[in-house]
Amino acid sequence: MDNPTADVVITVLNEGRNIRKLLESLVSQKCSCGIIVVDAGSTDGTTEILKEFESRGIKYVSRKCTRGEGRNIGVSLSSAEFILFTDGDAVPDYKWACGMINALNDHDIAWGRTETIGDGKFSEMKRVPLYYKGFEATYPSMNMGIRRSVFNERGGFDVKLITAEDIDLNIRVLGAGAKGSYCPDCIVMHNTRENLKSFARQAFWNGYGRAQLKRKHKEIWNEFRKDYIKPEEISLAWIARAFTAILGYISFIIFPVRHHPD
Repeated sequence: MDNPTADVVITVLNEGRNIRKLLESLVSQKCSCGIIVVDAGSTDGTTEILKEFESRGIKYVSRKCTRGEGRNIGVSLSSAEFILFTDGDAVPDYKWACGMINALNDHDIAWGRTETIGDGKFSEMKRVPLYYKGFEATYPSMNMGIRRSVFNERGGFDVKLITAEDIDLNIRVLGAGAKGSYCPDCIVMHNTRENLKSFARQAFWNGYGRAQLKRKHKEIWNEFRKDYIKPEEISLAWIARAFTAILGYISFIIFPVRHHPD
């Protein structure tokens, strides 16, 4: 595809179980778009599946990198006006790219609706959002679009952040006065964590990333509006997530590290 309006950028690592569904959904979009995948060193057959899709327009590179680094690499390989982001274990609706492109025609950054599927005790829990400049800053990058010029002007993803690099980008873009849009019809289905161990690991690093985020944006932290959990939303799984996230938060304060262990 020559100079598409939008490129989808994905970073993957050992997504052999999921990547085929994602790629099939992307090549079948109602509005066609370029697809750039950065494989961070998969060893489970992911690369072989990517090779299969090369004949269908998929571009991919193999580069050992973090998630933020991979996305920056993917954007650097694009010449499209708009960049769309999703994840290797996600499946966008067939109208997702159209919705994102329409939103970005009049805005600088856009977020879609992410629906989590899988084990009910994990998938039904809501994230704890932060609001900034009238928007939820915690919209995830698995369902996000941005003008490439705006992405480059703001310096892309901060590769020093272990997690929450997408929240950080949202904050920096909104703080610079960008026009944001929420697209409820831009739907991405996302698989929840498979078991308690992987769920707890995710919660730990999310807590760690939230602490990194607060330190980086300490001068404006009081400008954020925070949501609070409703009593009826509290469950044993929610308590376990909160406890593990607090451990991650405290760990950053005591033992900061430079890179996610994955």
